[in-house]
Amino acid sequence: MQTYRRSYSRFKLNRPCLLVSSLGTRYPSILRDLGARGAAVLSETTLELNQNITIIMDAPLISKEDLRKEATVIWSRKIDDILWQYGLDFGESNKIQIPPEYREIFLS
Repeated sequence: MQTYRRSYSRFKLNRPCLLVSSLGTRYPSILRDLGARGAAVLSETTLELNQNITIIMDAPLISKEDLRKEATVIWSRKIDDILWQYGLDFGESNKIQIPPEYREIFLS
């Protein structure tokens, strides 16, 4: 089993977001935290490891408009009978571009 280690700091957000499957199905979810290269989300939907997904999120420190990022599910953890936590990776070439005034906080 491959182990993933974060190399970027995360911001705790606990904000609503949407996960969108490749077929266009939308899953309301909660964005737990966000980093330059990935996110952790809570969802009632079942996702597969290595599944490609789009996350649509409100991240006002980064963008004035909703932010859409393509991501891959890299880990999952069942919280209870209906709730899952997922780790999403945006990939090295798809990192969130951090405004200069937040780089020190975000990338430390």
